[in-house]
Amino acid sequence: MSKTKEQTEKDSKKKRLRFSAIINGDVLTQPFVHRQMGLIVLIVVLIVLYEGNRYACQKDIVAIQRAQKELLDLRNESVALGNELMQKCRQSNIEQRVASANSNLKPATAAPVVIEK
Repeated sequence: MSKTKEQTEKDSKKKRLRFSAIINGDVLTQPFVHRQMGLIVLIVVLIVLYEGNRYACQKDIVAIQRAQKELLDLRNESVALGNELMQKCRQSNIEQRVASANSNLKPATAAPVVIEK
């Protein structure tokens, strides 16, 4: 029971996977593909889920970076406003403002007294 030359050529043609067979869709008629169709569908579903998850993660990373930049800007603004407030609250600046307002207030010459109960 040896195979003839024609049978071996047919078998080799069947076993070869050509690019044109893939493009035409002839590869989908192969028994191997029919047996593995569940696995192929599973792989495609997993790829879609992976890409969707990657997109969502990139979106979250961009939002985190934007929030970190905003936090840094707000922190810098807070430091600047704190410095400005400290400058305005200094005793010498308060004395200058009182003097320029033509007020009767004068700085205390005596030390403060501690009142005990």
